[in-house]
Amino acid sequence: MEILDELALEAPKIDAYMKKVIPSAKDSKNVTDPIWELLNRGGKRFRPIMCMLSCEAVGGDPRTALHTAAIIELFHNFTLIHDDIEDGSEMRRGKPCIHKIYGIPTTINSGDGMLLYTLKAMEGITPDVREVLYKSFLQVLNGQGMELKWNSEKKQDVLEAGYFQMVGMKTGALISAACETGAMIGGGRQKQITTLKSYGMAVGIAFQIQDDILNLIGEETLYKKEIGGDITEGKRTLMTIHALSHTTPTEREELISILNSNTTDKANIMRGVTILQKAGSINYAKEKAKSMVKNAKKDLKILKTNSSTEKLLRLADFLIEREL
Repeated sequence: MEILDELALEAPKIDAYMKKVIPSAKDSKNVTDPIWELLNRGGKRFRPIMCMLSCEAVGGDPRTALHTAAIIELFHNFTLIHDDIEDGSEMRRGKPCIHKIYGIPTTINSGDGMLLYTLKAMEGITPDVREVLYKSFLQVLNGQGMELKWNSEKKQDVLEAGYFQMVGMKTGALISAACETGAMIGGGRQKQITTLKSYGMAVGIAFQIQDDILNLIGEETLYKKEIGGDITEGKRTLMTIHALSHTTPTEREELISILNSNTTDKANIMRGVTILQKAGSINYAKEKAKSMVKNAKKDLKILKTNSSTEKLLRLADFLIEREL
């Protein structure tokens, strides 16, 4: 069975728990309807499932991690609601973004409500797990803030180390926390917890690199978001950072001009992609993601081989090979 199909079997457990956390009551439909418009579209749900797999990998009962897993997925979806507004995105999971349906004011309000429901649910977890989640949530926001600042300032001198710092917070932190808290709930030893935390960070960064790649050269029907959106937003991805120092001076200036123009013109977007391809930047990013996952998988060897660790290994491969 493909790993994505195996994840799909676990997703209903997460969805059922999220419905307990955010019930759709008549007196709150203006808040919860936009939330469930997004949640009902599905998603891979790999973050909460990684939490449960990490719990089981250290000998715990994955059901004991379900509450924390649901909180992680809810927080992730809360960030998507607001991120799509901040980024001016058009599509999410194959449909118009929530703010395109309900308008920006209502969507911001629903995002705020989603965060409040999530924080309320955190009262039901132990203080040590709650602290890990709080720290990861703050890192996610700080990472997003860093990237938004780069975009608004049209920053041209972002270094590769800066990119990894930003994406480690924006994307890696929550996936890392999913693995760390799962291992904590499962009663793992400190070395096991630390290893799964590091594995989650590496896989999270590699996942974001692959997401950036798909945004440029993916198939829209599979990716389910607009292709080239990162060019329009002028994002400084690993690929653009690499290209700016591995292309000709003329093409460098052309790429900067395209990124700074916030263009929606398909021809201009494709010209930007062509410059990245010519500089070898897309292949460079692919190899970097593969290397990170390879090292992360090696570290998991300290865990006993069982169905959960095997799924974590296969999931890591899927996240950098995926087309959706």
